[in-house]
Amino acid sequence: MGFVFGLLRAGLGLLVLGAATCGIIGFFGFALPTFDLINHLQLPLFACTALSLALSLLLFRKRKWIIGWAALGLLASSAIMGPETAAAFMPRPAAPTDGSRVIRVMTHNLFGLNYDMDRMAAVIADEKPDIIAFQEFFSFQREKLDERIGRTYPYSAHCAGGKRAYIGIYSKFPFSEEITGACETNAARGERIARILGKFVLPDGTQFSLMTTHLDWPASRADVLSTVTRQGSEFNDLEDAIAKTSGPLILVGDFNSTSWSYALRGFADKAGLTRQDHNVLTWPALFSIDDAWRRTPQFLTLDHVMTRGIDVHDLHSAAFTGSDHLPIVFSFSVAKTGATAGFTSTDPASQ
Repeated sequence: MGFVFGLLRAGLGLLVLGAATCGIIGFFGFALPTFDLINHLQLPLFACTALSLALSLLLFRKRKWIIGWAALGLLASSAIMGPETAAAFMPRPAAPTDGSRVIRVMTHNLFGLNYDMDRMAAVIADEKPDIIAFQEFFSFQREKLDERIGRTYPYSAHCAGGKRAYIGIYSKFPFSEEITGACETNAARGERIARILGKFVLPDGTQFSLMTTHLDWPASRADVLSTVTRQGSEFNDLEDAIAKTSGPLILVGDFNSTSWSYALRGFADKAGLTRQDHNVLTWPALFSIDDAWRRTPQFLTLDHVMTRGIDVHDLHSAAFTGSDHLPIVFSFSVAKTGATAGFTSTDPASQ
């Protein structure tokens, strides 16, 4: 019995040291992109480091170095989780009372195996967005969804290509689609990713741009180093496109990167964008278990909203749509300070 207890204690010791070590490695992700991969799992890692410290205090009271290492791991994880958690509770700007237009947007990865467009249309009807940005929005979904929401959202644009190039925008308002060379409508070309930049000029004079995209995973089982580099180049390309876009801007999409990673936060800082979602868990709403799709609790923040010159008044995840992602819905108004500075788009309604 003593031998079994010894093995169990040794196993728990390894778990304590392993969780703490992962937390410490993640903290140094700013120095090495491969270390930053750990930060995408910061929510479960934070729970593991907290449990590790509790176990070390309970089982290894005489081994101060284990307790110290576990405490260091929790501290490292807290240094990343803490600011995001605090930001999630910060008050947002109140909606304007001077008659300025407040606009509602939904961004959602529809999921390539989601065939339930009735459920999707019902969630849209409940949330009543003015603009919808879709990722993993395939042609069969577009055909079915057009039948259900086309009259309410008569203005649209879409891209095709590889899996992450199928994106789209639906809108109640007319918009001009900026041609950036990053939106292909011919799926045969197989473009890996895409983006759509829509420029809006509303009848009341409100002007803003909305860009949607879908990026690759930060790593895959095939080649971790090359995929980390690949997503980094996608961030750089997106940053260049943003720099060429003037005026108030909203960037939404599935970034396949969490808000706890140095890579995502660094991208937003370099692009001059404000991250509006903090700890909004959107994935996985579904997971394949025993070849069957089942509802699961979300533990990653893959879908994001970033802005420039925009006041976001509220933001939340919406109801389950049949996708493995939950939608994000938010309302915004264009900030008064420099709202139209440098905005050169013409009114699409007059074109």
